Amino acid sequence: MKTRILIFCIIVLAFCGWLLLHRATEQSKNDLHQAQAALTNQQSVQPSQSESAQNPNTPTPSPTLMAEMARQATPEAKNERRKQFMADWQKPIEFYGQVVDENTNPVEGATIQFRWSGFSDKVSTSTTESDVGGLFSLHGKNGRSLDVSVSKAGYYNSRKDKTGFLYSLGPDIYSPDPQNPVVFNLHKKGQGVELITSENGMQSDVSVRIPKDNTTVRVDFFQKQASATGQLQIRQNKPPWQGATNWSFNLSISDGGLVENQDEFQFAAPESGYQPTVEYDFTKGETNWTTHAIKQFYITFGQPREYGWLRIESDIAQETIFLTYAINPTGSRNLEPTN
Repeated sequence: MKTRILIFCIIVLAFCGWLLLHRATEQSKNDLHQAQAALTNQQSVQPSQSESAQNPNTPTPSPTLMAEMARQATPEAKNERRKQFMADWQKPIEFYGQVVDENTNPVEGATIQFRWSGFSDKVSTSTTESDVGGLFSLHGKNGRSLDVSVSKAGYYNSRKDKTGFLYSLGPDIYSPDPQNPVVFNLHKKGQGVELITSENGMQSDVSVRIPKDNTTVRVDFFQKQASATGQLQIRQNKPPWQGATNWSFNLSISDGGLVENQDEFQFAAPESGYQPTVEYDFTKGETNWTTHAIKQFYITFGQPREYGWLRIESDIAQETIFLTYAINPTGSRNLEPTN
C-alpha cells in the first residue's frame, strides 16, 4: 500500500515539474518573438542578412540599389550634394521690370528697391530708378529669391502687383526676359475730397444681421446701422450650411442703383449704368459657386444724386453681413480720399 502511494506521489511530482518546464519554455518563446518584433520596428528598410535567412519572403535590395546607396554614402557624394545645395541658394539673379500708370503710360523716376537673400541670413539690398521708358533692371547678383518694391511720390502703389520672385527651389521659377519685363502699376494721385465712410471707431465696416429667410432689411449709410429709412435694402436666402448646395442674396437701391466693378482704385463713380437691383445666386457645381462672397459696387441714390462705392462680404454660414463704403455727400462723382 505504501509503495503504491509513493509511486503515485512520484508521478504527480513529475507531472508538475513537466508543467512548470513547459510554461517556462513558452514564455521564453513569447519573449523572443516580442524582442524580434521590436527589433524589426526599429530597423531601417534594409534587412539584415540574419533576418533574410530567417524570413525568405523579406525583399532584398538589388545589387544596383545597394551600390547606389553605398555610392551616396561616400564623402565625395556628400560633398557633391552640399555643393548642389549651395548652388541652389546662389543662383545668378537678373531682373527686368517696367513701371506704368493707370493709363499704361511709362513712369519715369520711380524708385525701385531690391531685396535678395541666399543661403545665409544676410539680406542684401539695392536701389535704382526707372528710365524714360519706365524700364529698370538688376544684374550680377546671386541668391535664391528677390523682392521688388516700386514707389513714387504723388502715386498710389498697386496691391495687385507681384513683388516676390524665385530663382530656385520653388514651383514658380522666374525666367528673366528683357523683351518681356514684369509690369508694375502706379496710380497718379488726384484731388482728394472728404468722404463719409463706414468707419466707426476702430471698425472699418458696418456689420448688419440679416435673417436668412429672405426678410428685407434696410441700412442707412449715414447712421451706419439698420434703419427703416435706409437707402440700401438687403435680403438673403441661406439654408443650413452643412451640406447646402444653394444660397443667394439681393441688394437694391430703389431711388438709385448699383454697378459692380473690379477697380482697385474706386476713385471715379460712373455717371450711368446703375441697376436698381442686383442678385447673386450661388449653386454648387456652377462656376460661380462659393461659400464666402465678396462683391464691390459703385452706388448712387437720393435727389439730388449722391455717389459712392460699396463692398459687401457675406458667408453662407452667417446671418451677419459686412459693409464697407465711402460716399461723397456733395454730389460729385469724385471718390478719391484725402491723404
